Amino acid sequence: MKTLLEMVVEVTERVGQPRPSIVASATSETPLRMLALLNEAGQQLIKEHDWSALMDVETFTPTATQVQSSHPPADYDRMTSQTQMWDIGNKRPLVGPLSIDKWLRLVVDAQQSIDKYWALIGNKVNILPVPATTDSFVYSYQSKNWVYASDGATSKASFTNDDDTPRLPDELLMLELVWRWKKSIGIDYGEDMASCNRMKEMMIAADRGPRIITLAQPFRDGVPSGFWPGVVSP
Repeated sequence: MKTLLEMVVEVTERVGQPRPSIVASATSETPLRMLALLNEAGQQLIKEHDWSALMDVETFTPTATQVQSSHPPADYDRMTSQTQMWDIGNKRPLVGPLSIDKWLRLVVDAQQSIDKYWALIGNKVNILPVPATTDSFVYSYQSKNWVYASDGATSKASFTNDDDTPRLPDELLMLELVWRWKKSIGIDYGEDMASCNRMKEMMIAADRGPRIITLAQPFRDGVPSGFWPGVVSP
């Protein structure tokens, strides 16, 4: 992955601007504007797709309360489109996330069940029946931190240093920067934006492979369910 400085240098060459030696601490307009536009592009891209690079898995031991105040974690942006929360000990999913109406009905009914239910209320995970501290759960979410610091491990929500690197594809970010730069200075950017959008569509399609579809049937007594052992005569 290219660093912030490397990306801005490459884009300035593409659009005919002077090469900067610094970006984040620069005082001149061009690198500072490009920094702002890159951060704008990153914030937009994380909303447009559940990027696999930004998907994190959270395993936790709950507190013995309905509201799990530490979950989701600080870098949470949203639940993934197919999020399930799993009860690890019971090896079964919790029912949810519930809509607020269904959650309120559950609270009013106060029903006890072998199933556990969850909802996201006030950006906090709520679980009923109240879990025990011996329980453990796991779920996935999309992180809002699309940038890595120079250590390659600490993530954050925007570029702030020249040696930061993106968790998103750097070539896509540079294409975003080209058309956004041209738009910001009032020159034609339509073709560049169209090229960027085509690249984005291809990268989103390639980001996750197609689901594997199996035609095999569950086995019963050593043979697939629905298997007919006879012979069809011609």
